[in-house]
Amino acid sequence: MNLTKTKNPFLNLSIILIITLFVSNLQAQKKKFITSDNYEKWELLRTTAISKDGNWSSYQIDKVNNDKTTFLYNINKKTTRAYLNAAKAKFSQTGGWFVYEKVLSGKEQKAKEKKEKKEKPETNDKVLVNLTNADTLLLKGVIKYSFSEKDSYLAMLRTNDSVNTLVIQDLKTQSQMSFGNIKSFEWQKKGELIAMIVETKDSIANGIQLYNPSKGIIKVLDQSAHIYSHLVWGEKADYLFAIKAINQVRSDENSFQLLHWKGFSKLNPIFSIFDPNKIESFPDARRILSDNIKISNDGNTVFFETFSWIQTEEKKKDNSEKEDNKNPKVIDEYEAPDLEIWHSKDELMITQQKKNANKDSEEPILYGWHVDDNSNLALSNELVENISLQVNNKMMIGMDQTPYSFDAMFGRPSNDIYLINIENGEKKKVLTDIRRTSPISPNGKYFIYIEDNNLHLYDIEKESSINITSSLNAKFIQGDSYDYPVEEKPPFSGGFSAWSKDGSSFLFNSEFDVWQGFVNGNLSKRITTGEEDEIIYRHRFIHHEDEFVDLDKEQFFSMSGKKSKKSGFSKGILGQKLKKLIYDDVSIYELDQPHIELNLLTYKSQSFDKSPNLNITDLDFSISKKVSHTNSFQDEYAWGKAELINFNNAKNKSAQGILYYPANYQKGKKYPMITYVYEKLSDGFHRYTVPSKTNYYNTTVWQQQEYFVLKPDIEFISGDPGVSSAKTLENAVAAVVKKGDIDPSKVGLIGHSWGGYQAGFVPTQTDIFAASVAGAGLTNFISMYLAITPSFGGSPENNHFEVSQERMISPPWQSPDNYIRNSSVMNVESLNTPILFEVGDDDMNVNWRQGIEYYNAARRAGKQFVLLVYAKEGHGVREEKNASDYQQKILRWFGHYLKGEEAQDWIMDGIPYSEQQRRLKKGITKG
Repeated sequence: MNLTKTKNPFLNLSIILIITLFVSNLQAQKKKFITSDNYEKWELLRTTAISKDGNWSSYQIDKVNNDKTTFLYNINKKTTRAYLNAAKAKFSQTGGWFVYEKVLSGKEQKAKEKKEKKEKPETNDKVLVNLTNADTLLLKGVIKYSFSEKDSYLAMLRTNDSVNTLVIQDLKTQSQMSFGNIKSFEWQKKGELIAMIVETKDSIANGIQLYNPSKGIIKVLDQSAHIYSHLVWGEKADYLFAIKAINQVRSDENSFQLLHWKGFSKLNPIFSIFDPNKIESFPDARRILSDNIKISNDGNTVFFETFSWIQTEEKKKDNSEKEDNKNPKVIDEYEAPDLEIWHSKDELMITQQKKNANKDSEEPILYGWHVDDNSNLALSNELVENISLQVNNKMMIGMDQTPYSFDAMFGRPSNDIYLINIENGEKKKVLTDIRRTSPISPNGKYFIYIEDNNLHLYDIEKESSINITSSLNAKFIQGDSYDYPVEEKPPFSGGFSAWSKDGSSFLFNSEFDVWQGFVNGNLSKRITTGEEDEIIYRHRFIHHEDEFVDLDKEQFFSMSGKKSKKSGFSKGILGQKLKKLIYDDVSIYELDQPHIELNLLTYKSQSFDKSPNLNITDLDFSISKKVSHTNSFQDEYAWGKAELINFNNAKNKSAQGILYYPANYQKGKKYPMITYVYEKLSDGFHRYTVPSKTNYYNTTVWQQQEYFVLKPDIEFISGDPGVSSAKTLENAVAAVVKKGDIDPSKVGLIGHSWGGYQAGFVPTQTDIFAASVAGAGLTNFISMYLAITPSFGGSPENNHFEVSQERMISPPWQSPDNYIRNSSVMNVESLNTPILFEVGDDDMNVNWRQGIEYYNAARRAGKQFVLLVYAKEGHGVREEKNASDYQQKILRWFGHYLKGEEAQDWIMDGIPYSEQQRRLKKGITKG
């Protein structure tokens, strides 16, 4: 008895200790959820930069509440400075100086926006930082600044009462020189000269001036009462270019003179001018546009576009009166009607032409001005209307779509291919019915094109071509996985990748690998080994100035696991074994060599649970340093996890999706699930999502609300996009439910735009979803097919429906059953799922009447359907108050239907308009 008494206390104590430890461990595992009050402190990595001397790195971090902080990192000392309320930072040319903009805090900016309406962009003060000693100088009222080539001078354009003053500061002596009435300026790329455009109120003293700050010499390059613009210094040659507007009596429009100076060593450059009014070889009927002017690297050829003159009403009247005087006649009083005439033969609809009213449907004609001999050539014409401009090549490719214009009107473009010699303007047709070509090789001798599902090399001198892929054992053209119903499937990643610098070889892509082709007829070589492990390799230029492959230097290649979603980079000399630099189960992106002379690379990395950050390494990735540290407080909060899932889609092909687990997930507990739908989403597996009140389709917010979230890849069957999406979603949801964590009766569906179409349509085909939310979705394929979309330049929806996103192959009068079968409004009778449908009444992508049609159909059919109409919103809900409200509406909708929460009255019953307005005024509609 006594023994029993002595044993029980120890036994009970053991049980208590076990229970206590279990509870303690459980509590330790459970972290706090992220509430909406915490969202604003979450951080996003923005702009990054490296100084040219390689000593400094800067990066900007914005919080969700719009607070902006710029960080300055010393690469050698590994120290960091933080500048609060600072943005848009830039280093000087050599890296000795640093400038950032002073901005308001997020709270201050929000208060200001509520108080004042922005009529024009604000000018923020700038701060100049001396990186040698950290001294700072406030630059007030500066709208533009720029350092000279060697950082000897800082030019600052200030504005005060609409008067611009250019201040040039000597950064060594701190002395200043000022110039008034300066419109714009540009520093010489290789030198210390600065060019300035002067523009006065009366225009009398307008002109272009040149200033040498080291000698204090100023020179007038041109002066007139005309308007000057488009200052450009040569990057690789010593020239300066500008344009001067010239008014014409015949038209309200301007034409332009082209101004060119070269040779600035003695501040006495050679001046050349292209005046379209005085050059006999230039047609009087053409005018020069200021858009899209491009210049060759040597500065000797200027390319510009021209259009026909459009006469003013006054000029037309003068011409008409002259004609009437010659032929007197009785003129009846006539008032022109408000009228447009639309014809079925219009290649561009009137709505499209009105978007570019000054241009009508006319294609511009491209000219080349050869500065040295002051000659000009029309490089395109009414036949060859589209040119792939290569400013540093003697040859260019021109395209004529005329023979295929009817098919092109409906999304099936093709071209006859012309070769154009820019030295003499000669044009020669070399191929017919071609959809894709590469640029011409740098030596002007070859180009690549695609025909009959193969890549071909065209030899310009021999006027012949060879098939370069038919004998290779790899896939170069996308097949069934490209689910758009086009006649010619595109190549993988564009097919062609890059030319070598000498034009002797080129890189092109197969499904997984990069290949090297040779113009001498040698068999192409596979230079990566991705197919074996389903890793997609692609060539990457890591410096922004790179254009051609240097065969003597190491080349960089991105690596992406097709199914694993891993990423990384490798490098090597072409033809030799590549060295893997980094390949990890995260997203590694934006590899960049900021300055070509530095042994320094930057890249960014992120994953689902690792916030994006900036990293610095060397060219061999031997030492890698994480520079930024965004959202370092994340570990304080519960965070879900993400995993890839596999299932069979509607084509019975293996497909992937992402399954996100709820924060503080507990094995054995049944959870509700939100299914987000669009197209292929699994490539976003490593995307990090900050919580936000205005990002209404926010995965992290849903996880914090203890939902599973599913994002499946959808591959559509042409002619049956909605039906095939429904079948795929049934399979994807079933695969996840089989895991045992999800309550199959508590699965929701959500999507926007094309995803909104699916979120509205799929519930008419299946009852697996307890509720759905559809944003800005299509609902009636027939009425939408016949619509015009303002955001697509006033284009009709024909091609979008037949061969683009809707994938319907043919028009509704040829396939009426398909259009009816895939339209939500035509299948509303079988809808058993409550739908929340969002529209903006200013949507220029999907007309909000699509939502009204579905609302009317559901109302007549007696279905549970709520339409949210946000005033003055477009295809997405942008205004903060509306976006926040939409997010809350979504949470309330799913909260009721997926979690069993009490429904707010707007969910279950209609609220009279007067009551809605009363609630809005009293601010009681939140959620």
